[in-house]
Amino acid sequence: MQTYRGIQNCYNRRALGDKGYTEVLMREGYGLQGSEINEIQSIQAEALRGVADALLHDGDIVADAAVALDSATGTARCAAGRIYLKGAVRVVPEAVLTVPLTGSVIIGVRLRETVVSELEDPALLNPAQGCRAQGMPGAWRLRAETRWGFSGDGESGDLCPVYAVDNGELRPKEAPPAFESTSQSIAMYDRDSTGGGSYVVEGLAVRRANDDADGNQVYTVAEGRARVNGYGVTLPTARRLLYAAAPDLRFVDTEIHKATADASTEAGQRILVAHPPLKNVTELRITAQKTVTLTHGSYSGAADSLPDTAVVDILEVRQGDTVFEADTDYVRTGDAVDWSPAGNEPATGSSYAVTYTHMAAAAPEEQDEDGFTVRGAVEGTSVILKYNQMLPRIDRLCLTGEGLFEWIRGVAAERNARAPAVPDALLPLARIRQTWRRADAADCVTVDAVRVVPFGEIAGIHESIDQLWREVARNRLEMDAGTREAGARVGVQVDPLLDDSMRDMGAENTAAVFDGILTLPVAATAHNLTADVTAPSSTQYAPRVLLEQPYRTGSMRVNPYDAFERMPAEADISPSVDHWVERQVNLVGATTRYLETGHYVPGNSTLVSQSSATSLNVLSSAASELAYLREIDVAFTLRGFFPGEELESVTFDGITVETSEA
Repeated sequence: MQTYRGIQNCYNRRALGDKGYTEVLMREGYGLQGSEINEIQSIQAEALRGVADALLHDGDIVADAAVALDSATGTARCAAGRIYLKGAVRVVPEAVLTVPLTGSVIIGVRLRETVVSELEDPALLNPAQGCRAQGMPGAWRLRAETRWGFSGDGESGDLCPVYAVDNGELRPKEAPPAFESTSQSIAMYDRDSTGGGSYVVEGLAVRRANDDADGNQVYTVAEGRARVNGYGVTLPTARRLLYAAAPDLRFVDTEIHKATADASTEAGQRILVAHPPLKNVTELRITAQKTVTLTHGSYSGAADSLPDTAVVDILEVRQGDTVFEADTDYVRTGDAVDWSPAGNEPATGSSYAVTYTHMAAAAPEEQDEDGFTVRGAVEGTSVILKYNQMLPRIDRLCLTGEGLFEWIRGVAAERNARAPAVPDALLPLARIRQTWRRADAADCVTVDAVRVVPFGEIAGIHESIDQLWREVARNRLEMDAGTREAGARVGVQVDPLLDDSMRDMGAENTAAVFDGILTLPVAATAHNLTADVTAPSSTQYAPRVLLEQPYRTGSMRVNPYDAFERMPAEADISPSVDHWVERQVNLVGATTRYLETGHYVPGNSTLVSQSSATSLNVLSSAASELAYLREIDVAFTLRGFFPGEELESVTFDGITVETSEA
């Protein structure tokens, strides 16, 4: 017997296969079949889903449905909202989840469909009064329920992804509504018009902080917005990134240094390696001097072994006041004192002192990136070491279209390390110079992301270029006029009009020369304000209305979503934004220039006025971002909690702060 959704006597011929039917045509005089009503619903649902799937994908947020994640505890507070899922916009209630803080976790919604009969809901009985079918059972209902969940929570049902969490950090998501088809069209246009579609709109500055206790490098990325491969990525808050930047090591097999007199003292000798920075010393061998007491063998000419095997030389053999001669009384055979020569030797079974040098393993002390300190070496001998060198490298921090941060390691080299190539699908944010020196950590970040240039700034650049060309043209004219000979050229008198040196002082001059211009003089009279004017004033006026529109019409719903839940708690910080600029000014000196810009009175060749001016010339100007943020006190206020609620902890950017009751 055919069943539909597991219900007896419920039919839907469309569920057996799509035969291309798009409409159910009712005819008069024939009975209505229950299957026909089910088929009408299926046809309408499939038609609506075909249009909706062209605009939205499963998991797209239509309204609200935000998620706030505590990166310290893994508590995710999922707000209520509307999410598109399986051909319809579903209402999802709020929930609180606890997600893992390691690895990648998907936060999404699950859809559960159940059939409800009149047994579960008596309201489904026929409500028509006065008819024979009153109170009789009829059609059942299909209930769809959605709830928040995450991958690995052990719940049944398919999980539709909405958000992603990577190592305790919520992955950025495009603000709703985000229609897939529209986003793809915008992304294609952005890639074609900008030559790639990857650039920073605002923010996303990268800074390096102090390394954590495990030795990982810590970087902070400011909030901001960017477009990666044509798609928008928004970071509403700053992010803290941990980077386990392991250096590439180069093993230096053998390096030899000469021991100085300091090597045998308590202060020790400072050894600077030839290939810094130094990671660790794997082997260190020195030539040490030692004096031991040996007991001669049981027969004459016996060889007495020394306690060390790597013996370099025997310096002295003494018994009391008797000092034995090398090669006459004894010889060194390997690591033993051989008394085979026919000379003097200690009595059998007697003790004597031997001073010798030998190769010994030593431990480096006070090690840093450039070298270490060695003690106990004999002056003039060789210090042999093997160590690992940390090769400099240039890494890149990039942003993906999904809002993830990705590190690209460069090729390490002792000199001229090169930055790695960045794929077209990523947006490079910063270049990290890994010198592996603590002193260089503050200046290792170079923010080189491509940024949007505002149109106002572009207009300013064009104006600066135009002004530059005007100055170049004026400078060429001045140089050309100044280099010409002061005389006649081809019968023409040449005057560059720089001063009055070429004017005929014996004749009456009725024109004035200043700033390279020959012009008529202007007779001016200065009039001062009267004493009764003590403040700036204007003429009398009366305002008059020329155009007025005091009326307007409008309406709005006070609570369109019927949301009556309590408002969440609020947190205010003061100051919320810290803006400051540090200026460093280098002055070369002031330039004083005397300008004779007065006017000549007709009939009088004497200059009646003269002015002077002193100008301060700016030779160059440069602006750079600060390497470190300054430390300031930030006050915060928490409010909106219900009576009886207790705060377990308060953190600011992962740092626990102290609180006090207001």
